[in-house]
Amino acid sequence: MEFLHRLDQTLLLWLNQFAGHSAALDMAVRGIANIYLVKLGLFAAALWWLWFRREETKAGRRLVVDAIAAVVLAVAASILIQAVMPARPRPLHDTGIPFVPPIGQSREALKNWSSFPSDNAALGFALAATFFRASCVWGLLACLWAALVIALPRVYLGLHYPGDVTGGALLGILAAFAVARLLPMGGVYRLVGWTEERWRPWFYSAAFLAIYEMMVLFEDLRRAAGGASKLLHTFVG
Repeated sequence: MEFLHRLDQTLLLWLNQFAGHSAALDMAVRGIANIYLVKLGLFAAALWWLWFRREETKAGRRLVVDAIAAVVLAVAASILIQAVMPARPRPLHDTGIPFVPPIGQSREALKNWSSFPSDNAALGFALAATFFRASCVWGLLACLWAALVIALPRVYLGLHYPGDVTGGALLGILAAFAVARLLPMGGVYRLVGWTEERWRPWFYSAAFLAIYEMMVLFEDLRRAAGGASKLLHTFVG
């Protein structure tokens, strides 16, 4: 474990040597990391394309259902791990390492959230691993995108250690494998198909909202849950 900890810090600080020298570079990386349309817009478009393509419509739609299920499983597992494991401070907040924040990056960002594992990496690689089932080329490009556009900028900005995004990536890949090989999805396919046929306007309205929330990492749902929890504690107290 000590070796992995040192390797984590070494890789982080090697990447950190490029930060703080160019405002344009640091601003570009912050833009990539913080704009969901840049990070995950292509993934969302790919899901809709798979759903509506004429060739192999049934297989494509099942793949979309699997992708969404894999994302929910991966993000839920990530949140659970964060909740039960000791909190790991992010590089931005770790006073034990000489990390230099990129220009414009606040040290207060995500201060009360544990660093391990990365939810963003879990979501991105759950989608990327599922896309491998549609096409090896798609899957490879999706994995490269998840690594270079979703995961790497978060390490550069000090929001995660390399080990955090690696752990998130493994969670995403395992979730995609579990959905494809281990979980009984037949009933889910039938329910989705029946709902789409019987309640089409409502189905697509809900599907749009579901994919939107997925692309923003369920941020609105998390805030709503957090607010409800605080309100409940207030009433109970």
